[in-house]
Amino acid sequence: MSTLQFALFFAALLVGYVLVHVRMIRFEEYLQKLSGIGSIDDRLRSLDERVKQIAEKSGKANFDRFTAQLDRLHEDLEDLREATIEVRSAVVQIPSASVVAASGMDGSSDGGVAHSKSAATRIVAMIEIRLLQLGYHNIRLLGDLSDVQMADEIEVHVEGERNGMPFKGRVLVRNGSVHDVNVQSVAQAFP
Repeated sequence: MSTLQFALFFAALLVGYVLVHVRMIRFEEYLQKLSGIGSIDDRLRSLDERVKQIAEKSGKANFDRFTAQLDRLHEDLEDLREATIEVRSAVVQIPSASVVAASGMDGSSDGGVAHSKSAATRIVAMIEIRLLQLGYHNIRLLGDLSDVQMADEIEVHVEGERNGMPFKGRVLVRNGSVHDVNVQSVAQAFP
């Protein structure tokens, strides 16, 4: 072997060693990064356990909250049922007008309609029904309605109770129907 061949062989050996050494350094860095994976794995396991604990606690809390809301809904439905029973007993059926065929002088029926109730009685009934629908009880109508007609505009002063509180006000009847109800509590509200 000549010196030139030996020098080339030695240079190739030296370059090979440097390449292997650089690869080893990179491999050691890679292994160090991989050693951190073990601690990451441990941290992920502990995180998974904490998430499971939170899920169990929140699941129980959500279940308790859900059952509490169901209980509240049940109580509200019972209150609603009681209120509808009270309203059902408070609402009066609208009286139907009695229809009587009017007969002419010759005894033949001309198809006319006569109401058995007076206009005052029908107006009182309409006012009472409307106030009962609004939830008022113990209704008292103040004033004289004996000579009123269905086509008149009538203002009737009323008194009543609602939820145990006394109320006073007026009801406006126009053209045979309740046009306006203005009833207020007689008790002053505290600010």
